[in-house]
Amino acid sequence: MQQSYKVFTVIGILFTVLLGSLSHFFYEWSGNFFLVGLFSPVNESVWEHLKLLFFPALLFMLLEQRLLSYRCPDLLCKNLTGLYAGLLSMPLLFYGYTLFTKKSFLWVDITIFILNVLITYLLSYSLRKKKLPDTLCRLNQTALYILLAVFTVVSIFFMV
Repeated sequence: MQQSYKVFTVIGILFTVLLGSLSHFFYEWSGNFFLVGLFSPVNESVWEHLKLLFFPALLFMLLEQRLLSYRCPDLLCKNLTGLYAGLLSMPLLFYGYTLFTKKSFLWVDITIFILNVLITYLLSYSLRKKKLPDTLCRLNQTALYILLAVFTVVSIFFMV
């Protein structure tokens, strides 16, 4: 069982890095199509770039849930905990380093994205060995719906 978790973790990391990197360009490639902007960044803000992690990771985690939930009933809860950690650390790392450098560097921004993908999946993987409280799992599901609503609203109102 642990071996399949390792395989899914590696595949999830690669999937999210690849799809997240590509999704950086989806809005432009679509001719600035409104609906595409709900799921991919429409500008260069760190807040819009959270979509690079959120939607690809969520897509993979829902697929993983479908395939592996019989082995780990609270799998989605554990995956979402990792996703929230990755999403939280992205602006913290970005604003942390730009506070000192007074500007951003593309190579650091890319490194931060990859680090956040690693945080997301490696935390999820490590939690699979633990039993999480039911209340945390209910909070995770509620937070998922709130995050989806926030990303949608922010995408609509801050599109350029």
